[in-house]
Amino acid sequence: MSDSKMIALRRRQLWAALLAAGLVCANVQAFAQTDAAADEVPVPTPQPELPQNSDNRLARGYTVPGTRARIGGYGEVSFIDENDNAERWRATLDSISLLLNWDDGARWRFFAEVELEDSLILSPGDSTADEAYVSLERLHVDYTRSDFLQLRVGKYLTPIGRWNLIHAAPLVWTTSRPLMTDSTFPTNATGAMIFGVVPLFHRAIDYSIYGSIGEELFPNPELDTFKEAYGIRLNYSFDVHTQIGTSFASFEQELTPDERKEMFGVDFVWKYHRWELQGEWVYRRLQQAAERADERGYYVQLVAPLSERLYAVARTEYLNKVDFDRGVHLQIGGLTWRYSPAWVFKAEYRYAVENDIGVDEGLLTSFAVLF
Repeated sequence: MSDSKMIALRRRQLWAALLAAGLVCANVQAFAQTDAAADEVPVPTPQPELPQNSDNRLARGYTVPGTRARIGGYGEVSFIDENDNAERWRATLDSISLLLNWDDGARWRFFAEVELEDSLILSPGDSTADEAYVSLERLHVDYTRSDFLQLRVGKYLTPIGRWNLIHAAPLVWTTSRPLMTDSTFPTNATGAMIFGVVPLFHRAIDYSIYGSIGEELFPNPELDTFKEAYGIRLNYSFDVHTQIGTSFASFEQELTPDERKEMFGVDFVWKYHRWELQGEWVYRRLQQAAERADERGYYVQLVAPLSERLYAVARTEYLNKVDFDRGVHLQIGGLTWRYSPAWVFKAEYRYAVENDIGVDEGLLTSFAVLF
């Protein structure tokens, strides 16, 4: 074994040992707590009704005097130590997002999110700020007729699954997002959407129906955006602990305008006494294809409280991309320390099997803050 491989192996063993030690210590502390004390701390993740409420939570930072406008934001710094390169690590100022939220106190509302991404990357002999770019994540106007009927026009997060609608780094449990939520469908759409909440069997069902025609508003040059898209999402609350959703989308993308794709998805979330279990599954296919051209993936993630502010996170993923005979299996274990709802430190270790698509493996850490 070469020296570089030996160093990489020893580094992996060290990170694994540190992570295991952290889990053991945290579990000991968790057992020392009473159940009553644990129940007093709410799970800090956003609720499933994020399309209606998440923007308000984030933009509470500062109210412009004399107006109904609020300005807020969030930022994230990450550090990645890859397994396959003994001398390759990088620290990145991933994102600085500014959020503007305004409403008239009645039916109209405006929301915008502008993000500076990859503004600074530090790595051995290759530090740069040249990859920085400004991205318009969201820009939309909402009109509320009633809880049952609301209208949104502009650029918004594509209502598919759960993770894509959470969006902000301080509100999710891991530094990395599940693979299937990052590549199977465009994360943003520009067009119109109607959405609302309908009572059903003494419970509520959220719906979103959207359409996107033409180019995306201020497209991100690193993404293959929608050329045309239609879709629907339904989310049903069985009780206060459990929700199940389903999504369907039919779309074309800018880089492959002659390929019409259909995507089906199912997702769920269960929360109980600060425990959380959630997962998503998607299947995407071409409407007309002579050869195999489908793509599929899933993830299941468990969050367990270890102390008042510390959580253990485990996630298993699978993604089989187009043009690959076999899919990648990804295992993630980590810790999330929520010093407060606005200050979050995360550390995770990723390990992949049959990694033909080159997913980063190793240690990923990040610090995220709301402001």
